[in-house]
Amino acid sequence: MADPKPAERALRLAAALLLAAASAGAATVPRLGSESIQLSADFQSSDIRNDVHVLTGNVRVTQGPMSMQAEQATVNALQSDHSRWTFERAVHLQTADADLKSNSATAVFAAGQIAEATVKGTPATFEQRNAAADKSVKGRANLIEYDFAKGIVKMSQDVWFSYGGNEFRGDVVVYNVKQERVVVNPGGENAGGRVNITIRPGTGKIESGEQRTAPKPPADKNPPPPDKNENNE
Repeated sequence: MADPKPAERALRLAAALLLAAASAGAATVPRLGSESIQLSADFQSSDIRNDVHVLTGNVRVTQGPMSMQAEQATVNALQSDHSRWTFERAVHLQTADADLKSNSATAVFAAGQIAEATVKGTPATFEQRNAAADKSVKGRANLIEYDFAKGIVKMSQDVWFSYGGNEFRGDVVVYNVKQERVVVNPGGENAGGRVNITIRPGTGKIESGEQRTAPKPPADKNPPPPDKNENNE
Protein backbone atom coordinates (compact mmCIF):
# COMPACT_ATOMS: atom_id res chain seq x y z
CA MET A 1 0.00 0.00 0.00
CA ALA A 2 1.35 3.39 -0.98
CA ASP A 3 2.46 5.73 1.74
CA PRO A 4 -0.23 8.41 2.42
CA LYS A 5 0.47 12.01 1.51
CA PRO A 6 2.09 14.17 4.23
CA ALA A 7 -1.11 16.15 4.78
CA GLU A 8 -3.17 12.97 5.19
CA ARG A 9 -0.56 11.47 7.49
CA ALA A 10 -0.56 14.62 9.64
CA LEU A 11 -4.33 14.48 9.99
CA ARG A 12 -4.22 10.84 11.03
CA LEU A 13 -1.51 11.51 13.61
CA ALA A 14 -3.39 14.52 14.96
CA ALA A 15 -6.51 12.40 15.35
CA ALA A 16 -4.51 9.70 17.13
CA LEU A 17 -3.04 12.31 19.48
CA LEU A 18 -6.45 13.66 20.42
CA LEU A 19 -7.78 10.14 21.02
CA ALA A 20 -4.78 9.35 23.22
CA ALA A 21 -5.38 12.48 25.28
CA ALA A 22 -9.04 11.60 25.68
CA SER A 23 -8.22 8.03 26.76
CA ALA A 24 -6.04 9.39 29.58
CA GLY A 25 -9.18 10.26 31.52
CA ALA A 26 -11.11 13.45 32.20
CA ALA A 27 -9.01 14.28 35.25
CA THR A 28 -5.83 14.66 33.19
CA VAL A 29 -7.11 16.27 30.00
CA PRO A 30 -6.69 20.08 29.91
CA ARG A 31 -9.93 21.91 30.59
CA LEU A 32 -10.35 24.08 27.55
CA GLY A 33 -12.03 27.43 27.82
CA SER A 34 -14.92 28.53 25.67
CA GLU A 35 -12.65 28.37 22.61
CA SER A 36 -10.85 25.19 21.59
CA ILE A 37 -7.19 24.97 20.62
CA GLN A 38 -6.55 24.20 16.95
CA LEU A 39 -3.25 22.68 15.78
CA SER A 40 -1.92 22.14 12.27
CA ALA A 41 1.45 21.14 10.80
CA ASP A 42 2.98 19.28 7.87
CA PHE A 43 4.12 16.40 10.06
CA GLN A 44 3.64 15.22 13.63
CA SER A 45 5.45 12.63 15.75
CA SER A 46 4.14 11.62 19.18
CA ASP A 47 5.63 9.73 22.10
CA ILE A 48 2.34 8.88 23.79
CA ARG A 49 3.92 7.13 26.78
CA ASN A 50 6.04 10.16 27.75
CA ASP A 51 3.48 12.69 26.49
CA VAL A 52 5.95 14.43 24.15
CA HIS A 53 4.80 15.57 20.72
CA VAL A 54 6.76 17.19 17.88
CA LEU A 55 5.11 19.14 15.08
CA THR A 56 7.20 20.13 12.07
CA GLY A 57 6.63 22.35 9.04
CA ASN A 58 4.27 25.34 8.95
CA VAL A 59 3.19 24.80 12.55
CA ARG A 60 0.19 26.85 13.61
CA VAL A 61 -1.58 26.88 16.97
CA THR A 62 -4.69 29.01 17.39
CA GLN A 63 -7.20 29.71 20.15
CA GLY A 64 -9.63 32.57 19.55
CA PRO A 65 -7.62 35.73 18.73
CA MET A 66 -4.34 34.06 19.77
CA SER A 67 -2.10 32.35 17.23
CA MET A 68 1.46 31.00 17.26
CA GLN A 69 3.39 30.05 14.16
CA ALA A 70 6.80 28.43 13.74
CA GLU A 71 8.69 25.86 11.70
CA GLN A 72 8.77 23.42 14.61
CA ALA A 73 7.00 22.99 17.95
CA THR A 74 7.60 20.52 20.76
CA VAL A 75 4.85 19.94 23.32
CA ASN A 76 5.48 18.42 26.74
CA ALA A 77 2.72 17.25 29.09
CA LEU A 78 -0.08 17.94 26.64
CA GLN A 79 -2.39 15.76 28.74
CA SER A 80 -1.81 17.80 31.91
CA ASP A 81 -3.25 21.10 33.11
CA HIS A 82 0.10 22.82 32.49
CA SER A 83 1.52 21.90 29.11
CA ARG A 84 4.78 23.47 27.96
CA TRP A 85 5.43 24.36 24.33
CA THR A 86 8.73 25.17 22.63
CA PHE A 87 8.66 26.91 19.25
CA GLU A 88 11.67 27.21 16.97
CA ARG A 89 12.55 29.12 13.79
CA ALA A 90 10.48 31.97 12.35
CA VAL A 91 8.30 32.27 15.46
CA HIS A 92 5.32 34.64 15.25
CA LEU A 93 2.98 35.12 18.20
CA GLN A 94 -0.19 37.20 17.97
CA THR A 95 -2.86 38.04 20.54
CA ALA A 96 -5.65 40.59 20.54
CA ASP A 97 -3.20 43.10 22.06
CA ALA A 98 0.30 42.13 20.97
CA ASP A 99 2.42 40.97 18.04
CA LEU A 100 5.78 39.28 18.80
CA LYS A 101 8.40 37.80 16.47
CA SER A 102 11.53 35.89 17.43
CA ASN A 103 13.90 33.02 16.69
CA SER A 104 12.49 30.83 19.46
CA ALA A 105 9.81 30.91 22.12
CA THR A 106 8.39 28.92 25.01
CA ALA A 107 4.77 29.09 26.10
CA VAL A 108 2.83 27.67 29.01
CA PHE A 109 -0.81 26.64 28.71
CA ALA A 110 -2.67 26.55 32.04
CA ALA A 111 -6.13 24.97 32.23
CA GLY A 112 -6.34 24.95 28.46
CA GLN A 113 -5.42 28.61 27.89
CA ILE A 114 -2.08 30.23 27.16
CA ALA A 115 -0.79 31.89 30.33
CA GLU A 116 2.65 33.24 29.48
CA ALA A 117 5.28 33.22 26.77
CA THR A 118 8.99 33.97 26.58
CA VAL A 119 10.51 34.82 23.21
CA LYS A 120 14.21 35.03 22.34
CA GLY A 121 15.87 36.53 19.29
CA THR A 122 18.63 38.70 17.90
CA PRO A 123 16.56 40.62 18.54
CA ALA A 124 12.99 39.59 19.32
CA THR A 125 10.38 42.25 18.54
CA PHE A 126 7.16 43.42 20.18
CA GLU A 127 4.41 45.65 18.80
CA GLN A 128 1.09 46.61 20.35
CA ARG A 129 -1.81 45.91 18.04
CA ASN A 130 -4.70 48.31 17.40
CA ALA A 131 -2.75 51.26 18.84
CA ALA A 132 -3.56 54.77 17.59
CA ALA A 133 -1.20 56.09 14.92
CA ASP A 134 0.21 58.75 17.26
CA LYS A 135 0.67 56.20 20.08
CA SER A 136 2.32 53.31 18.28
CA VAL A 137 4.19 51.02 20.66
CA LYS A 138 7.17 48.94 19.53
CA GLY A 139 10.11 47.28 21.22
CA ARG A 140 13.20 45.18 20.55
CA ALA A 141 15.21 43.04 22.95
CA ASN A 142 17.08 39.77 23.09
CA LEU A 143 14.58 38.50 25.65
CA ILE A 144 10.87 39.35 25.91
CA GLU A 145 8.53 37.88 28.53
CA TYR A 146 4.79 38.30 28.08
CA ASP A 147 2.30 37.68 30.90
CA PHE A 148 -1.02 37.22 29.11
CA ALA A 149 -3.25 37.42 32.18
CA LYS A 150 -1.74 40.69 33.44
CA GLY A 151 -1.01 42.14 30.01
CA ILE A 152 2.59 42.94 30.98
CA VAL A 153 5.57 42.78 28.63
CA LYS A 154 9.06 42.63 30.15
CA MET A 155 12.00 43.28 27.82
CA SER A 156 15.62 42.74 28.80
CA GLN A 157 19.08 42.48 27.23
CA ASP A 158 19.84 45.29 24.78
CA VAL A 159 16.40 46.92 24.94
CA TRP A 160 14.98 49.55 22.61
CA PHE A 161 11.39 50.69 23.24
CA SER A 162 9.30 53.32 21.46
CA TYR A 163 6.00 54.86 22.55
CA GLY A 164 4.39 57.43 20.27
CA GLY A 165 7.77 58.22 18.71
CA ASN A 166 9.56 58.71 22.05
CA GLU A 167 12.40 56.23 22.57
CA PHE A 168 13.54 54.51 25.77
CA ARG A 169 16.71 52.49 26.24
CA GLY A 170 17.70 50.61 29.38
CA ASP A 171 18.69 47.25 30.80
CA VAL A 172 15.04 46.35 31.47
CA VAL A 173 11.80 47.86 30.19
CA VAL A 174 8.43 46.78 31.60
CA TYR A 175 5.32 47.81 29.67
CA ASN A 176 1.72 47.37 30.83
CA VAL A 177 -0.28 46.91 27.63
CA LYS A 178 -3.68 47.48 29.25
CA GLN A 179 -2.72 50.61 31.23
CA GLU A 180 -0.18 51.92 28.69
CA ARG A 181 2.44 52.46 31.40
CA VAL A 182 6.19 51.93 30.96
CA VAL A 183 8.89 51.51 33.62
CA VAL A 184 12.57 51.54 32.66
CA ASN A 185 15.08 49.79 34.94
CA PRO A 186 12.52 48.91 37.66
CA GLY A 187 15.37 47.95 40.00
CA GLY A 188 16.37 51.62 40.26
CA GLU A 189 19.90 52.31 41.41
CA ASN A 190 20.39 48.64 42.20
CA ALA A 191 19.88 47.76 38.53
CA GLY A 192 23.35 49.11 37.75
CA GLY A 193 22.34 50.67 34.42
CA ARG A 194 21.32 54.01 33.01
CA VAL A 195 18.05 55.16 31.44
CA ASN A 196 18.31 56.93 28.10
CA ILE A 197 15.25 58.69 26.67
CA THR A 198 14.80 60.51 23.37
CA ILE A 199 11.79 62.84 23.24
CA ARG A 200 10.46 63.71 19.81
CA PRO A 201 8.85 67.16 19.33
CA GLY A 202 5.06 67.02 19.59
CA THR A 203 2.62 67.52 16.79
CA GLY A 204 1.10 70.66 18.31
CA LYS A 205 -1.73 68.86 20.07
CA ILE A 206 -2.34 68.64 23.77
CA GLU A 207 -3.74 65.58 25.51
CA SER A 208 -7.32 66.85 25.29
CA GLY A 209 -7.02 66.91 21.52
CA GLU A 210 -7.38 70.70 21.27
CA GLN A 211 -5.06 72.47 18.84
CA ARG A 212 -2.42 74.71 20.35
CA THR A 213 -2.77 78.29 19.05
CA ALA A 214 -0.62 81.33 19.74
CA PRO A 215 -2.42 83.83 22.02
CA LYS A 216 -3.56 87.07 20.35
CA PRO A 217 -1.72 90.22 21.50
CA PRO A 218 -3.83 92.53 23.71
CA ALA A 219 -5.50 95.48 21.98
CA ASP A 220 -3.64 98.77 22.38
CA LYS A 221 -5.82 101.10 24.43
CA ASN A 222 -3.99 104.20 23.08
CA PRO A 223 -3.42 103.64 19.37
CA PRO A 224 -1.12 106.17 17.63
CA PRO A 225 -2.85 109.02 15.71
CA PRO A 226 -3.20 108.53 11.97
CA ASP A 227 -0.38 109.81 9.80
CA LYS A 228 -1.28 113.25 8.36
CA ASN A 229 0.55 112.47 5.15
CA GLU A 230 -1.70 109.50 4.53
CA ASN A 231 -4.80 111.74 4.88
CA ASN A 232 -3.44 114.21 2.31
CA GLU A 233 -2.94 111.54 -0.38
